[in-house]
Amino acid sequence: MSETLSLPGTVKAERRCPYDPPEAHRRLRDAGELGKLELPGGLVMWFLTKHDDIRAMLADARFSGARVPFPAMSPEIPAGFFFSMDPPDHTRYRRTLTAEFSVRGARELTGRIERLADRHLDAMEAAGTSADLVAAYASPVPAMVISEILGVPYTYHQKFDHEVRTLRETGGDDQAVGAMATAWWDEMRGFVRAKRAEPGDDMISRLLHDEVEGGALTDEEVVGIAMTIIFAGHEPVENLIGLGMLALFQDREQLTRLRENPDLIDSAVEEFLRYFPVNNFGTVRTATEDAVINGHPIAKGEIVAGLVSTANRDPERFADPDRLVLDRSHTSHLAFGHGVHQCLGQQLARVELKVLLQRLLVRFPALRLAVAPEEIRYRENTSFYGVHELPVTWAAE
Repeated sequence: MSETLSLPGTVKAERRCPYDPPEAHRRLRDAGELGKLELPGGLVMWFLTKHDDIRAMLADARFSGARVPFPAMSPEIPAGFFFSMDPPDHTRYRRTLTAEFSVRGARELTGRIERLADRHLDAMEAAGTSADLVAAYASPVPAMVISEILGVPYTYHQKFDHEVRTLRETGGDDQAVGAMATAWWDEMRGFVRAKRAEPGDDMISRLLHDEVEGGALTDEEVVGIAMTIIFAGHEPVENLIGLGMLALFQDREQLTRLRENPDLIDSAVEEFLRYFPVNNFGTVRTATEDAVINGHPIAKGEIVAGLVSTANRDPERFADPDRLVLDRSHTSHLAFGHGVHQCLGQQLARVELKVLLQRLLVRFPALRLAVAPEEIRYRENTSFYGVHELPVTWAAE
């Protein structure tokens, strides 16, 4: 099968509807084919689209989670930036964060998340009867949660987020990316040095001063850990709230059902994670030796992108996969990945999604879209797919 492919998240993709994965990826999956893309420098990138293939790849130690060698990327992984590491280093750093990101740790943050959510809902209500739900609620609350956990000012996260979005919109070159990353790292070093001198009640202080597996962490390691969390932080939650509410506004029956049945929230969150194509780029690995996936040979050094959003609609795994079913009884989606690199913050993300959705639906029972659906702008050239803004109103009809 022949498909014209490009790096996911770099161009506007053809989609049957805004909530579907790209059509080119869907066609590859339905044909049982692997996509292939020739990258600069002679690199080869393969695209996996089927649920079982991606799950098998992510569980296979021959596929490295270390940084993919795209030409624009530095080959040197910063200390502590465990997102781009393999075991044993990856394992050691993850274990230092177990307390904050366990099921218990995430639940203990529920009260803090509720207070942040209510504060922003209060501000929305005080400002009138309309708002941009992304800017007023879906974006700042998860970002503030991460800032509070780390112990860094929200203004830092806010500036970081703004600069990332601007860079994506303007298509900054390698030099601009490098300069911006250097500035982010330098500013985080300042926070870490301050916590070393005067610790507080936060994750950075704990990492600097508590005894951890493998010995004390250096400042640079803590900087790298903090930057990993900032990078992975809040965007998936923000975009799931935006896409999810947009879909519910267009299906008032489901919206009412979710509002009137609080017990539905757990399955609804899992269905949001499965259904909406937030992971625009996929889960990327490098083959450290020759391997075969579902009969397809992958050579050592080649890159493999598991297109999670397409796999989460795989009809061989999910019944009626292209329908949003809020009470779907069982789902083994790959939204958080699989294997040793499965998303560290998945339990926190689940709690955030539950709290943000429930508080919003209860506070504004008349909440609805304030513009025509075709006016919504989508984030295409980014790792995380979503909406730029979501104008809403709760004024009496």
